[in-house]
Amino acid sequence: MSVEFGRRLADLLERSRMTQRDLAAITGLTEAAVSRYVSGAREPRAITVARIAEALDVTPQELLGTTTNDEVDGAVRLIARNASFLTEEQRKELITALAKR
Repeated sequence: MSVEFGRRLADLLERSRMTQRDLAAITGLTEAAVSRYVSGAREPRAITVARIAEALDVTPQELLGTTTNDEVDGAVRLIARNASFLTEEQRKELITALAKR
């Protein structure tokens, strides 16, 4: 997923005329983290995907390139696997982002 995610992210950044630095500033991520996501060297956590999608004005599904129930199930498993690492604020943010969709 990382390389494909990176390609989609790079494409969406270009379409939105946003730089990696811009995205980092908007999302609160470091420029290095954004660069690693774009290059495919790092896979973002679910809450990060939600933040990036919101900054780019797309759905998390568009950013992830998911459309089928199997892929949604995979995203749910990813969120569940990482839930213990989320702060209360991140959980609320994730719930808010999901409720919008």
